[in-house]
Amino acid sequence: MSRTSHRVPVEGGFLHALSSGHGDETIVLLHGWPQTSREWDRVSALLDGDYRLIAPDLRGCGDSFKPMTGYDALTQADDILALIQHFGVGRVHLVGHDLGGPVAYAFAAKYRDRCKSLTLIEAPLWGIVSDEVPDLATLFWHLKFHQDVDMATKMIGSDIPAYLNHFYRDFAFNPNAITPNEAADYIRAYSGVGALRASLMQYHAIPEIGEQLKELSAQKLTVPVASYGGAMVMADYSGNAAKLVAEKVDAGIVENCGHWVPEERPEFVADLIRKTVSRAGSHAVTE
Repeated sequence: MSRTSHRVPVEGGFLHALSSGHGDETIVLLHGWPQTSREWDRVSALLDGDYRLIAPDLRGCGDSFKPMTGYDALTQADDILALIQHFGVGRVHLVGHDLGGPVAYAFAAKYRDRCKSLTLIEAPLWGIVSDEVPDLATLFWHLKFHQDVDMATKMIGSDIPAYLNHFYRDFAFNPNAITPNEAADYIRAYSGVGALRASLMQYHAIPEIGEQLKELSAQKLTVPVASYGGAMVMADYSGNAAKLVAEKVDAGIVENCGHWVPEERPEFVADLIRKTVSRAGSHAVTE
């Protein structure tokens, strides 16, 4: 797979992005924590023969800029708009894993004329709560801890490799899904000056993002949406949350899988993206 690295201007700085593939449809892939755009390598290798793929590092992560502010979902949706404008693309299919999910949803809801479909994988929709959908921020110990950015940075910074490897192994069904080389690349990305603290600002913004997503959800998405959770982590939370914000949701659970679905089940993710893109084509014909 041939990839090209880009430095894309956005308000206040730049995003690093990887592009590959070719085709009439463009798919934007948004990573989670503690990862970078390279989490999509296996999925991209299965898709780049048929689609144009763009995978940015979110602000504060990887090789993108690391500002003090702007980690709310709406500002990051603006980052994605600048990204696709840079590539000269009108409408895109959005895919979000983990913390990339709220950004992908915010883009789909804010820029409805720019989004053809939305695929969410193990994605928390902060602030979207019902009798069937718990407040996810209360279910995992690290979410509140990471919001205390300065304390978390100090404590995690004493041994970043040990801390991050805990997530790569213990949040996986297959503890070897993220290879030592992949883990080393992520650890490098999160060990630079200011890198860990900047990435944790994604968590610091959770209360603000929750309010934003609640407001956006007042008008449900009408584009095709797919939302799946790994059986041992989010399970049916992902699909149930998506049904509160969208009308046409393909929801389910990825069996024998943990949090790292793009690495643990890349074929499943690639097939799901293909299916959702295809649904968007049918949607455009009938609407």
